Amino acid sequence: MNSPSRRPDVRRAGSPTVVVVIGTFDTKAEELGVLADEIEAQGATAVLMDTSARLTERPSVDVIARRTFIDQEQVAAAAGSTSAAISALPRGEAVSALRAGVTALLERMVAERSVDGAVCMGGAGTHIAGPAFQRLPLGFPKLIISPLASGGRTFEAYVGIKDVAVLHSVADIIGVNSVTSGVYRSAAGYIVGAARHVGAEPPSAERTSPTIAASMNGNTTPALMRGRERLEAAGYSFVAFHANGVGGRALEDAVASGKVDIVLDFTTTELAGHLVGGLMDPGPERMETAGRRGVRQVLVPGCLDFITCGRLEDAEQEFPGRVYFGHNPELTLVRLTRDEAATLGKEFARKANLATGPVTVYVPTGGLSIPDAPGGPFWDPEADTAFLDDLREGLQPQVELITLPWHINDPRFIDRIVDDLLVGSGAADGAARPCDAVTT
Repeated sequence: MNSPSRRPDVRRAGSPTVVVVIGTFDTKAEELGVLADEIEAQGATAVLMDTSARLTERPSVDVIARRTFIDQEQVAAAAGSTSAAISALPRGEAVSALRAGVTALLERMVAERSVDGAVCMGGAGTHIAGPAFQRLPLGFPKLIISPLASGGRTFEAYVGIKDVAVLHSVADIIGVNSVTSGVYRSAAGYIVGAARHVGAEPPSAERTSPTIAASMNGNTTPALMRGRERLEAAGYSFVAFHANGVGGRALEDAVASGKVDIVLDFTTTELAGHLVGGLMDPGPERMETAGRRGVRQVLVPGCLDFITCGRLEDAEQEFPGRVYFGHNPELTLVRLTRDEAATLGKEFARKANLATGPVTVYVPTGGLSIPDAPGGPFWDPEADTAFLDDLREGLQPQVELITLPWHINDPRFIDRIVDDLLVGSGAADGAARPCDAVTT
């Protein structure tokens, strides 16, 4: 069984909670200093880190008094450069160099247990610290405060696939006023509270239960709630990742990090998001990491009958003449065509064939999602058959294919999968059941 990444041991009893405050002190020294004051007013210790891209004078004594100050030169040195060299670079290259320096410093501080949390404040500064935060362990408190954390902007640059908290500053970060002072105070409360709580936890024990990582969304929740209950009762640790693009990438990362023993890829709709379009694109490597690492896989084409788009009017404009299903006022599901389904069958087979470990594909021929059921708006046996035909044709002999005549949320479907997992190999009785069509 793989061992998980362990959080650093608890700091010595009586040691102060330490929070590193990151930002561009050339333009925001006053504001960062006030944030540090608020952190220390709550009994923690603030360590300052300067990510200014251009050479500047050291902040005033009032800002750095009594505090550890990691200046531009130290950040540059951690990136294998100098502050003068970075200052001379074009802005984009300077930001990249500073990212490398902040990442190296933070990873070292976390490994040495010299810091309990990290907060970054600003506009440009968050683009330097955000990628560094994404390299820190899950559960380590990390907070970004920015006026850019609002509106229709994507949060990819801030959080990636990690647990980075983001706080909208409301007003721009310039000066201390009736708006920003309250934001700085609450931000300090968030990061100190999280850092103190996590730092007070006992060390995480080595996991003794095998971990199953599953992909899930609202259309497959009924089946996976039942599956989770049975698997946990059998001694497994069950972790679900939302099949929304980012969740799929997080699942792949968890597998690559050695934290997963079995992958139950039940909701693979993200493959359609990558090939056809919509909002849930996980990138090209989805459903590949486990196979390449030899991790046991159970693969299901859950929700591969549709892609997810935005509001109905946006879906109609981008994919006109389709069948639509309103998941909620903000998200519209769009039914795939027969040709798209066939293409996905080929792609699903290609990815399954990459497996170097045991892999079984289960297909519910009674429907792949809630609207894809007899009488439902997405019920299209011709398209689903096109997917299955091209899948079957493309699979190599080492990949077991089991088709079952039930809907994806039928309890019998998930029970069959769990039965097979608990037995530990292929079909539960080692052979096809009478209602199954099995291709090997």
